[in-house]
Amino acid sequence: MRKIICLSIISLGLIVSCKGKIDKNESVSDSLVVAELPKPVEVEEEIKAQIIYSDFDKVQKLANTKNDTVYITNYWATWCMPCVEEIPDFVDLREEYKDKKVKFIFVNVDEFEDVLSEVIPFVKKYKMQKVYQISLQELEKFQSFNPELTQAIPVTVIQKREEKEGLSGSFPKSVIADKIEGYLSKK
Repeated sequence: MRKIICLSIISLGLIVSCKGKIDKNESVSDSLVVAELPKPVEVEEEIKAQIIYSDFDKVQKLANTKNDTVYITNYWATWCMPCVEEIPDFVDLREEYKDKKVKFIFVNVDEFEDVLSEVIPFVKKYKMQKVYQISLQELEKFQSFNPELTQAIPVTVIQKREEKEGLSGSFPKSVIADKIEGYLSKK
């Protein structure tokens, strides 16, 4: 019994030392200070992964240019199995098309509080380099340019100049490569 009382006192002392003092009306969980997630989060390691906080409209502006580049924007989340399964194909395609006028934009829709624990390790594992982070609710805006698209992910938008199409669901690498080639051949 003495050991339990001593451990309780030691634990309470540690909690108090983390915050300073505990108000009698405050629970222990209320007394813990949670640090805000810095924006943007940068990981300066061998691949220099970078998470850029954004919104749907800003991400769409990245691909809405008047040049000859084909933009492939992939919306995904770490909790979405079809998304996780197709990311290696997109990373491979990015490498295969690196010398052509093709740009890949990765947009993550995980909860913001999961960026450090889930998104950054995933980005590092697959060497994605740069990922834009938006709220899942922002995907309602898909319908503004394609009424057939929903908030369901994965979604891939392929576009060149004013011509674009949205693909709902996961597709084999060969299908995406064929789409890219089709857009590259358009003048």
